[in-house]
Amino acid sequence: MTGAVILRDPVHGLISFEGEVEGVVEQLMNTREVQRLRRIRALGHASLAFPGAEHSRFAHAVGSAHVMKRYLDRVRRLASDIPASDRIDDDMARVALAAALLHDVGHGPFSHTFEVVLPEARAHEEWSSSILLDPDTEVHQVLRGLDPRVPELVEGLVHGRSPIPHLARAVSGTFDVDRCDYLLRDSYMTGVRYGLLDLDWLLAALRLYLPPGGKAATLAVDGEKGLTAVEGFFLNRLYMYRQVYLHKAVRAADAVSRALFSRLRHLDPQPGTPPALESLLRGQTVSTGSFLELDDASLHAAIRSWADGSDPILCDLATRLRDRRLFKTMRLRPDVSPEHARARLHQVLRDAGWEPEYAGGVDRVKIDAYLEDEALMVLGSRGTLQRLLDASPVMHGLSQESFVHYRALFPGELRQTVAAALEDLR
Repeated sequence: MTGAVILRDPVHGLISFEGEVEGVVEQLMNTREVQRLRRIRALGHASLAFPGAEHSRFAHAVGSAHVMKRYLDRVRRLASDIPASDRIDDDMARVALAAALLHDVGHGPFSHTFEVVLPEARAHEEWSSSILLDPDTEVHQVLRGLDPRVPELVEGLVHGRSPIPHLARAVSGTFDVDRCDYLLRDSYMTGVRYGLLDLDWLLAALRLYLPPGGKAATLAVDGEKGLTAVEGFFLNRLYMYRQVYLHKAVRAADAVSRALFSRLRHLDPQPGTPPALESLLRGQTVSTGSFLELDDASLHAAIRSWADGSDPILCDLATRLRDRRLFKTMRLRPDVSPEHARARLHQVLRDAGWEPEYAGGVDRVKIDAYLEDEALMVLGSRGTLQRLLDASPVMHGLSQESFVHYRALFPGELRQTVAAALEDLR
């Protein structure tokens, strides 16, 4: 029998996993693939803007499993409201806890930034599948030890596939255990107080509703108790995107990283480059085991090596990341064509003796405040079911709003020259 795990967490307080069912979390936490997540920053380059944002994918994984535990407790209390096929027995609870813990196990160095700099490579979701299904991984061996079918069940649930629809959405949906943890965790660690959603009240307000004639329960929120908390969830997510995930320094660091990796592709193999990364740069197949050798430490070591290399462009870009000499940014008007802004900026860079491909660019991101989630319903006091958009004027208003983050990026040495050249675009 697996012993109890009790951890202190800055976000959730005391986290515990106890008993036979929850013991799967401890078993999986002790695998090399999950321990590797300690060496992957959850927010990539965000610590360059928010010094406290040093938390790891491991902390987020454990937090997500904790939120799943709480969700399972809530579903057990609602068992009388749903058919037997929607109830979660011990075997499925193990699968759910494992999926919550392992949903991000395939992230590469610096998390999402790795996918930004290698857009043609496999996404982290695909690597997660490989890690879960590869017989040579410790994660797979633990899951298979429970039952030969469990690796496939966990892999499916990670991607939102399950015979229990409400459980699938709890792992991979608009309102899921992943988002509930990362909004709280990222807010706490960055010191930005916009992500403080009311998790306790949200869970208390959750309902499982079986429509007349329906075969499966749907996730719903008590309209009297939970509507304000749900509105807060979506507002907080929007604020975190605007203030943290799209912060100008974070986007500038990503732009430097993109330029650096683009330069690496155009050069012969450089000293210090991890073999798996070299293969990915060349579009070659990489084994699961080789991919797992990549983490933040290996990439930091490579950046130090490139900064001391012989190629001046690669050296400059690596030094910028190492020493936080990022591209500067300048806000542009939303109505300006990106092609026009890029052409104007590139001309300035060329005139100043820089190669535009590696010296900046145009960064335009559009955020929809809320895209309708038809599966998340609001349950009224008389048992009526409404779409969130119909039940909440706040959400209806958000659904009609979008926000554009639009900036030119360039070396700080050219600030005055760029400002003059782009004056009419600002």
